[in-house]
Amino acid sequence: MASESTPSSRRNNNSYQLTLSDESKERIVKLLDYSKTIAHYGFIPFVLYLGWAASPNKPSILNLLSPFPSA
Repeated sequence: MASESTPSSRRNNNSYQLTLSDESKERIVKLLDYSKTIAHYGFIPFVLYLGWAASPNKPSILNLLSPFPSA
């Protein structure tokens, strides 16, 4: 048994451990917080834009935002 592989030796050969500084961890957390906020407030406007872009006769953005009906 020249090349005997135990589960622990296989695990050590294939596992890589990524070490980050505290500053990098804080930046990642801040980036995830910003991403969460953007996704939270931007989802419905994005879906509305997709519907507007897919419609055959696109009204102007001012007509969509106006509280008065267009003629």
